[in-house]
Amino acid sequence: MPFDLSWSHNSHYHPLLLRHVPVGAVRALDVGCGSGRFARRLARHVDQVDAFDASAEMVATARERTPPRLAIHYSVAGLARFVPDPHGYDFIAAIASIHHMPLAESTARLRSMLAPGGVLAVCGLYRSNGIGDTAASVAALIPQWTTGAGLAVGRAVSGVVDPDRAGGPAMPVLDPETTLPRVRAVAAAHLPGARVRRLLFWRYLLTYRAPRSA
Repeated sequence: MPFDLSWSHNSHYHPLLLRHVPVGAVRALDVGCGSGRFARRLARHVDQVDAFDASAEMVATARERTPPRLAIHYSVAGLARFVPDPHGYDFIAAIASIHHMPLAESTARLRSMLAPGGVLAVCGLYRSNGIGDTAASVAALIPQWTTGAGLAVGRAVSGVVDPDRAGGPAMPVLDPETTLPRVRAVAAAHLPGARVRRLLFWRYLLTYRAPRSA
């Protein structure tokens, strides 16, 4: 299989998040959608996708890049002001966006937006703190260098560019302040039964399934 020259740290985990979409899911939400790359992939798995971002420029780019055949409704909003579907969502994804928001309040609000049996999947960034984090960072360096070199050569030869950076506004960047132990503590407090595991490339995966009945 040829290497994806549009690869990024975030797109690397798109397939992982998509595996958590519940069977029969109808409505999904992309939190902090950026240029809409994941929302467009998600729209191939569910009937309705809502997506929002606080940046009007990013939402405009997402709308421009979304084919009319995909049922995606974009909104310019932060999590606190976003108006969710009254029926709730069968799947909510947040990719590299939660660290821009207050963690405890955000996880509690996202939980309230889930339909019964709905799944929340967060691919988040964390601040390194301790030997375990240092070891994980070192382990990520080899694939980071290898992939980066391959992308640089491949893009130079083929002219392919990262679609999240080409011809549009730059994605907002913010270094994470929350450590992985803090993420686990907040998840335990606000998302009973949630699972948090460390990923490569300085990320973690948090998954939570809402009870099927109140």
